[in-house]
Amino acid sequence: MSHAEPLRINILIPEIDFRSFYGGYIAKFNLAQMLIQRGNKVRIITVDQCDTTRDDWIDIVKKYHGIEDVFDHLEVAKAFERDNAIAFNPADVVIATTWWTAHIANALIPHLDAKRFLYMIQEYEPFTFPMGSYYALAHESYSFPHVAIFSSPTLRDYFQNMRFGVFSEEDGNDRSVPFENAILEFDTGFNNDRQNTRKLLFYSRPEPHAARNMFEIGLTALENAIRDGGFPDEWEFYGIGTSYEDIDLPNGKVLTMLGKVGLKEYQAILPTYDVGLALMYTPHPSLLPIEMAAAGQVVVTNSCMNKTVQALEDISSNFVVAEPTIPSVAAALVRAATQADDMTAREKGSMVNWSQDWDRTFSDNLFSTIQTWFPVVQTGDS
Repeated sequence: MSHAEPLRINILIPEIDFRSFYGGYIAKFNLAQMLIQRGNKVRIITVDQCDTTRDDWIDIVKKYHGIEDVFDHLEVAKAFERDNAIAFNPADVVIATTWWTAHIANALIPHLDAKRFLYMIQEYEPFTFPMGSYYALAHESYSFPHVAIFSSPTLRDYFQNMRFGVFSEEDGNDRSVPFENAILEFDTGFNNDRQNTRKLLFYSRPEPHAARNMFEIGLTALENAIRDGGFPDEWEFYGIGTSYEDIDLPNGKVLTMLGKVGLKEYQAILPTYDVGLALMYTPHPSLLPIEMAAAGQVVVTNSCMNKTVQALEDISSNFVVAEPTIPSVAAALVRAATQADDMTAREKGSMVNWSQDWDRTFSDNLFSTIQTWFPVVQTGDS
């Protein structure tokens, strides 16, 4: 610690790896960009093994609208080797972005003037683990001294309902604010060409760490819906999200697995599908189903706790919301296949009630709130 060091906003992230550079990471770097634009000196600190180099980052980030030049103005430090000292000013601000970076932030704050950190919460992270040590450690992270920005109002409401984190005390509303991760914009192309195809896109993640996406329920429900005649012969079925071999479906159909795709390809292909199937067994609404709806798909997703039918339909009328059961998801798929014929309704539903602009996401009001928590944060014109 040294007062001779420049004052920085330090954002703790696991690593910089563009193979997994999607919604959550894009939000972190847009936050960094917005802080820089407002006159702050920002440093990213990676805490996990990071095998990529700055040259890799500069070339790849140019593909991401809004943060193309972020590394021209951003300091990066690597902290995987814990023996490498990183200098701080006692007036520095620390932002944690995952449960394990929150543990590191908690170890830092006794040495900082603020005595608390800013926690960017994009999921109730214990839900990513079975009950055990990691679950307990992730939950513990919400007990540390912090203020919070939540990546959806629904997620914040869950913490409030459960009295977790900042809501363990009565002033939780004063110590938190929600935002909406800006989703992509799509050329929906509601024209005659779109009416000539019938394709379903399943967010299919069979790997254990994506268990909350309920691959087994989704696949079994899709099989049942096909077997029960919910999808006429012209329908084609595709899976996205994981490199995995194709899967045979009833009636001679095949779930063709596309694997992971790049951001630009993803943005281009979403409007070419008619029905989306994207499940998430957590209170957070998840960005992919919202982007499917914005691309004009009729989207089958599920309710969970305070993520109700009404909460999802308030975002888009393109949602067909099921209970997280096989019969309910199968019935929703059949309804979605029928609704896919209504192009007018799908176009209306593509105008989602959700941010598609990072200036709206990280607004002046949000930064004003952050400044009340950390007065050293600059909020000058972006």
